[in-house]
Amino acid sequence: MASQQDVQFLSFNTRISPELVTYQTPSPAELEEMKSKDPALRHTWTIWEQIAQTQRDNSQYSDQTNRVASFSTVKGFWKYWNHLPQPSMLLDGKKFVRVTPDNKNVVDALMLFREGIKPEWEDTANAAGGHFQFQLKATLGGGAIDEYWNNIVLGMIGGSIEPADMITGVRLLDKLTNKRAAFIRIEVWFSNFNDTEKVDLLQQSLERCMSTHLDGTQSSAAWGKTEKMSHAPTKK
Repeated sequence: MASQQDVQFLSFNTRISPELVTYQTPSPAELEEMKSKDPALRHTWTIWEQIAQTQRDNSQYSDQTNRVASFSTVKGFWKYWNHLPQPSMLLDGKKFVRVTPDNKNVVDALMLFREGIKPEWEDTANAAGGHFQFQLKATLGGGAIDEYWNNIVLGMIGGSIEPADMITGVRLLDKLTNKRAAFIRIEVWFSNFNDTEKVDLLQQSLERCMSTHLDGTQSSAAWGKTEKMSHAPTKK
């Protein structure tokens, strides 16, 4: 079994955390019990992807956003999550790609939202809300970026980031080709931007979750500033 010193980050990129597969391996009895159970999640969640627009493509945002799959249990989540790329792979010069029999498209963003909520500001669940935004530079390292992303997703679907029912979804965007500033951006969307007390509590809980390591210790917010954005239309 891998020791805690062997695994620095919660990353499912085997290049970064090759020992994660044997980290805290369950006993045979625990493994049999896990096989027989499939705990339900508090909500059903949907995975979405956003296809990159070309310079000659005038498609609307909604036309570029595709629903991939939904899940409502722990095993359902891992069925898909084990096959989704980790953000650290983008730092190796790779791209997220959707391959079909007729085409191959670059995917700009991976998204995970509660069932029935579209990853759009105009959706009724998001219209009066906002999102926290994290601009993660490559200098942070792939392990740290993966850990932030995985911590957020697991904390969100598991309900450990509170107030849990405020969160509507999360987005991971590839901005590494941005000429002015290259980064990977994570957005955590929530409802009711004007409930400042709950929004502040949510931010504190989110940041605590992000900075927690596999061994339970916490580190400082190496990502820098947590930006808070409103989805309300800008007044002219």
